[in-house]
Amino acid sequence: MNTTNGSATLFNEAYHAAYDYVSDYTAFSLLRALRTAGVPIRGGFSEEEAVQRLGCLPQYRLHVRWVLAFLVQQQALTVLAQGNYMEVRPEAWYRPAQAAGLNLNIEPSMRLIDYVISWWPAIVQGKADPLHVMFGSQGSSLWERYFNNGHDLYAVHNQWAAESLADEMPDGRKSKVLEVGVGYGSAARALLAECQLRSQEIDTYLLSDVSPLLAGKAKGMLAADYPRVAIQSRKIDINRIQGVTACSFDFIYAVNVIHCAESVRDTLAMLRELLSEGGCLVVSECVRADYASRLHQEFVFSLLPGFGNVQPWPEAPPCFGFRTAEEWRQLMQAAGFRKAQAEVNAGAQVRGVMIKGWV
Repeated sequence: MNTTNGSATLFNEAYHAAYDYVSDYTAFSLLRALRTAGVPIRGGFSEEEAVQRLGCLPQYRLHVRWVLAFLVQQQALTVLAQGNYMEVRPEAWYRPAQAAGLNLNIEPSMRLIDYVISWWPAIVQGKADPLHVMFGSQGSSLWERYFNNGHDLYAVHNQWAAESLADEMPDGRKSKVLEVGVGYGSAARALLAECQLRSQEIDTYLLSDVSPLLAGKAKGMLAADYPRVAIQSRKIDINRIQGVTACSFDFIYAVNVIHCAESVRDTLAMLRELLSEGGCLVVSECVRADYASRLHQEFVFSLLPGFGNVQPWPEAPPCFGFRTAEEWRQLMQAAGFRKAQAEVNAGAQVRGVMIKGWV
């Protein structure tokens, strides 16, 4: 695993402070939800009692276990004898006014957390479908604001990926690019803007997503702003990549999507087959320092099907979806890339990784 200083401007002190603030906000909101459910967080309680007070179905027990481990990590709960938990921070430990000094837009993170926590008891009780909650009209609008370059906690990953891919592009030659999991198009917009700034030319840019509606919407928005690029769109499921000719692309680009694959190694191997000789896959992912660390994003994502437990030690509290940088590098090697590297962000805390593989 490599550590890079190239991301120092993006992952600066303000970013890390904002990330920590949102982590505390998530913990504070979860404590409040537990209290509302009748969990005696001040007097001491067990995991089993939390599950019962929440009315939690068996399939969400791991999720509750993650919540308790996250609250311990954030020093909001402490572990007592016999594995019981108790609140240790005073009521006033969370200060909303502290956000004013961050000078970053973190509202999309906070509003999404508010929304999901408001539905959390109903979801774990089986009274609400998380897919309907997340991707109904209200949820979709929150996601669109979350996966947006105006959201400073998310935009840094897009920009870092755009700069990293642009660094690999040869001068004086047009490139063919495939993006998988284009979503709302924010990563594509970052890449197109970066290439325009550097006067690097993209010949063909294929935007793909498991949702052809999202891919088509992104194409419609971006084609008007970048008329010199032949922007196309199509449906591609990263678990079953079909209908794309092998050796078709110089670069493949994926921001916060490959972790959703049923088999990450198999998906990486399928993408490798689509690269021409000398081509490069650039993958940007949120990442954990180790499997003792939990990311606040896991709370929301772990309620969705397919965002499974990746904890390598079954007896330990779960970790959902996000892997370590070294594991990403090993997965790239296992997928058959000639060369693979994984670089974590600058700063004291590991938040993201830039993975590159060459054929």
